[in-house]
Amino acid sequence: MFGKKDSKSESEVPAVTVGRNDPCHCGSGKKYKKCHEEKDEAARHQVLEKKWEQSQKAFDKEKAEEETKANPTNAPAAPHAPAHTTQKVNQPKHTSFVTPKFNMPRKSGGGGA
Repeated sequence: MFGKKDSKSESEVPAVTVGRNDPCHCGSGKKYKKCHEEKDEAARHQVLEKKWEQSQKAFDKEKAEEETKANPTNAPAAPHAPAHTTQKVNQPKHTSFVTPKFNMPRKSGGGGA
């Protein structure tokens, strides 16, 4: 109801409500940041990577369907050249910055009067 999912998938990791300096949720007596923070972050990262791969596959599938609609022949669309081709253009090379030389004397003396 109201956009909430009734059942959670097994791949989702619940959000941690423990602060970094709070005691760990496993009951070891250590701080969370020293005990389970890395493990929980790795699990969350893995879930996000999986979701990213699924969405990328769905996007590629939609893109392929759009290309087949635009090009109804059975031949696959010609591969497009990448938009960011690296072509050598006559550009000046980067020169290192040379600091100007000043002919100012250094301060000397013991500071005595």
